[in-house]
Amino acid sequence: MTLVRPSRLALCADASLAAGEDPIGTAPHWQEVTVLELGVPMWARLRDVASWTAEQSGLFERLRGKVEASGAGFGLLMSAPVQADQPLRVRHYVRQRAGFMRRDYASGLPQSEWARGLIDTLLEPENLSAWQALDLPDSAPDFHVCTHGTVDAACGRYGVPVHAALQAAGTRAWRTGHFGGHRFAATAVELPSGYLWAHLSPELAVRVARREVHPAEVARHLRGFAGLPQLGQLLDRELLIHYGWSWLDAQRWAETEGDSVALHFELNGMSGVARAEVLPAATLKLPSSSHKPTLSDVKQWQLGEVRLELRTRR
Repeated sequence: MTLVRPSRLALCADASLAAGEDPIGTAPHWQEVTVLELGVPMWARLRDVASWTAEQSGLFERLRGKVEASGAGFGLLMSAPVQADQPLRVRHYVRQRAGFMRRDYASGLPQSEWARGLIDTLLEPENLSAWQALDLPDSAPDFHVCTHGTVDAACGRYGVPVHAALQAAGTRAWRTGHFGGHRFAATAVELPSGYLWAHLSPELAVRVARREVHPAEVARHLRGFAGLPQLGQLLDRELLIHYGWSWLDAQRWAETEGDSVALHFELNGMSGVARAEVLPAATLKLPSSSHKPTLSDVKQWQLGEVRLELRTRR
């Protein structure tokens, strides 16, 4: 076990970098993602459980039941709209065999009715007929960068300049509320690819968005593909390195049994399966956030030999 004691003023992201933490396998496993376009002041109101209405409290009970019944997780992102004080809008991404599919909807509801956006996308999709379906932009990636400095100072310090650099480069990027992983700041959710990124600098974020860097060079910045469970994320990274960015077009799904994972895929007229064992590596002791210096165990993983079986589709 490696013990890292940051200085009193250090940020959790600095401690993670100093320890050489590998972020792979820390992405959540999502089947759907709903992005609520909410002004920054509304972020705090949504996170204030004590202020929720009965409908809002009941919504999260229903969502918990959905996850328990199906095992399908969901992502909730809060992103600042381009223009303030807009009516409620949502971007809804649904897992497909290759990444996620995006749909955009607008309503005449005030942003305080954010619960309706979650109900209608995640629980009662038949209600979306009452929303205005919006035309989709081009197929370039969407970057949701955590800039939520009131939750963790690391996200404010490192996320804000990354968001600014992406916007200046012409990439679609949003200031986004906390979605987990303070110590990986600057951290971002990239959709529709479903990849989560760690320790991005402004320059590196732009190079990743433009695919101007080979995946092998940014492998230690990848938290994982949210379309797969944790063990599958480790094997997915190896195949991303092997096939390059074309791997994002692969239809893939994983089967796990104990420490073994099998990643099935179809890509460019070829199908196959990759198999490997995922083994524990040395555990790290790191702060869970910049505001809580208490150290916690952080698991690390290593991938065993990857066995690749290929076949050409007819």
